[in-house]
Amino acid sequence: MLKVPTKKYANSSFIILEIGDSFLLQKRDQKNIIWYPAMLGLFGGKIEKKENEYQAIKRELTEETNISLKSFYFLNNFQVKKGNKFYTRYVFYKRLKKLPNHFNVNEGRGFILVKKEKIYSLKKNIVPTDYISLSNYLRLKYDFYLP
Repeated sequence: MLKVPTKKYANSSFIILEIGDSFLLQKRDQKNIIWYPAMLGLFGGKIEKKENEYQAIKRELTEETNISLKSFYFLNNFQVKKGNKFYTRYVFYKRLKKLPNHFNVNEGRGFILVKKEKIYSLKKNIVPTDYISLSNYLRLKYDFYLP
């Protein structure tokens, strides 16, 4: 179980986007009020009231990248702990041949595309929960293990 490093936290949804032979990672803002500022992470965020995890990832992805997905797949969920409360983090995935023409990063400082063989070299720069999610995805989909 992971402990949450910030004061505010909520149930959330994130997506692993595989673009061709690379993974799309967001360059997170450098604001101290966010979880793991200035690091690399998956796109996604908080599940709003009257919204389920599927609706949240569709909304978050559209808000953050202008990508609107009709279909995507559930990978897993896990819990993080803040004090004596538990929050659920849902992880989805989708594989695209290329970035859509209308793709644009609207939150954060930009993005990078990373080949699976290079993810481990960036481990210290990737949000820990996102690294775990990427590791799980690679193990299940490709029998590829990250240390």
